[in-house]
Amino acid sequence: MYRIGHQGVNLLLFAPAFAALALSGHAVLGLVGVVVVFSTASMPDIDIRLPLVSHRGITHTVWAAGALGVAVAIPVYYAGTAIASSVPELAVYDPVVLGSYTGGVVAFSMLGHLVGDLLTPMGIRPFAPLGRSYSLGLWTADSIANKALFGLGVVVLGGTAGVAFL
Repeated sequence: MYRIGHQGVNLLLFAPAFAALALSGHAVLGLVGVVVVFSTASMPDIDIRLPLVSHRGITHTVWAAGALGVAVAIPVYYAGTAIASSVPELAVYDPVVLGSYTGGVVAFSMLGHLVGDLLTPMGIRPFAPLGRSYSLGLWTADSIANKALFGLGVVVLGGTAGVAFL
C-alpha cells in the first residue's frame, strides 16, 4: 500500500477516537492525534531505506509499534513543560498525559499501517518471529484502493469532526 492509502486507513481508524476526545472536551488532543496518525502513517516503510532490514519485517510488527510508542513517550514526557508553553492549549495536560498519549498515538499509527498492509496479498507477520503471515488479499499495494481509502478516511474523519463540533 502507498502512503496515501496508509494515511486514509489511519484517518479512518482514528475517527472514533477523535470523536470521543472532541465530545469529551479534549478536541486539542484529538487534533494532535489526527496530525500524528496522518504524518506517521508510513513510518514502518522506513525499512525500504534501511540496509539489512527486509521490507515488512521487524518494522511491521506489534513489537516495533510498542517500542516506538515508548521511544516517543519518554522524550515527550520530559519535554512536556516546553511543549505546553509553546502550545498553551496543551498546558492543561500533565507531562505524563502528553507523553503517554503521544506515544500511544504513534503506536496506534504503526498498527494502522499494519492493518493497511494486511489488506494486500503480500500480507504481514505482525508477531514475527512468532506466528504466521496474515493477509486478506483484497487488492494489490499499487491499486486504486489507495485513493479510495484516503477519500473514505477524509470523509469519515470530516463527518466525525462535523458531528463533534456542531
